[in-house]
Parts: sequence; structure tokens; C-alpha cells
Amino acid sequence: MSGSPTYSFIKERIEFEFQKLEKDKVTPWAFFLSGKELKLTDFFGKQVYYFGIEFEGSPREVFWKGFIQPFLQDITSRSFTETREFCITREIEMKQPIEETARLLKAGINRIYERMSDIDRGLRGLGFPNSVPKYNPRSEIETSEAFVLERMDAELALAPKKRKTLNTIYEEQKFWFWFIGIAIAVLGLLVKLFG
Repeated sequence: MSGSPTYSFIKERIEFEFQKLEKDKVTPWAFFLSGKELKLTDFFGKQVYYFGIEFEGSPREVFWKGFIQPFLQDITSRSFTETREFCITREIEMKQPIEETARLLKAGINRIYERMSDIDRGLRGLGFPNSVPKYNPRSEIETSEAFVLERMDAELALAPKKRKTLNTIYEEQKFWFWFIGIAIAVLGLLVKLFG
């Protein structure tokens, strides 16, 4: 999909963010039942540590209801900030790049939650994922997407309005420039003839 001149830059940066998040904070959960300890640091610097227990109750609650969301919000906030700054620095109209940022963020969020669903199913099925139903993270996705849309709306509302140059004003109001010019010329001619 092609988009604004900034699309490739935005896409590369956001995809990298989600790849890193998946590798560092999501994939380690897949080894929860491997007999090795699971030790991760949450977004706020707190250690998440599990060893030798089932993937139910508290561990599953942490996995779905608090661990990944702050990382997603951080990626969202930083991505919009970087897009805004990129557009301001290069004097690019922001509307389309901001909307593209939102679409790319929503796609990344969906990929993260899809990966989490696969991990969750494998852990609950004790290595036999088809033995248990897949968890549908629709609620978590909707919450994260709502944050993206809220931030997008704020960015668009606060985007600096492009200042009109004389050329832009002329292009938008050509008729009136011509009309006033002709009226002044006719008036000048009438003053010479009858003045």
C-alpha cells in the first residue's frame, strides 16, 4: 500500500517497535511451562517472575490484563510524537501521516494480541493447542484501538494549520484578484478620461 511521502518511514519504525515488543515481552511467555523460570520486567520496572506453576489464575491474569497494555500505549504515544515531529521538521501536512500512523498501530496491536492468543492456547493446552478453544482478545484489542483513535483525534486537533502563502491565496481567490485588478484599471481609465 502506498501512502503519503512519510509512509515508508512511519511503517518501518512502527513495525520495528512491534517486532521488538513481541521478541522481548511476548515470546518469553511461550516458555512458561518449559521448566525454566520466567523473569520479565514490566513497563514500570517491576519484576514479573514465575517458576514451576500452572498457567492459570494470577499468571494468566497478568498476561492478559496488565502486562502488555502499558507497552502498547507507550508505542502509540511515541509513534504519534515521532510522526508529528517528522512532519513539522519537513513542513509536511500532518493529516494523512497521522491517519497512517493510527492504521499501522492498529495492525501492530492486532498482531501482538494474535500472538498472545496463540501462546495462551499452547500453554492452556499443555503443548496441545487444539485441545482447548482459542481465547478471543476482542476486548483488549478494542481498548488498545480506542487509545490509538483518541490519540489520533488529539493529534489532528492540535496539528498546526498550514499558513497560507500569497500564492496559495491567489490560487484560491483568482477570480477576485482579476476582478479587483480589472475594476482598478477601469476606474483609472475613467478618471483619466473624465477627471
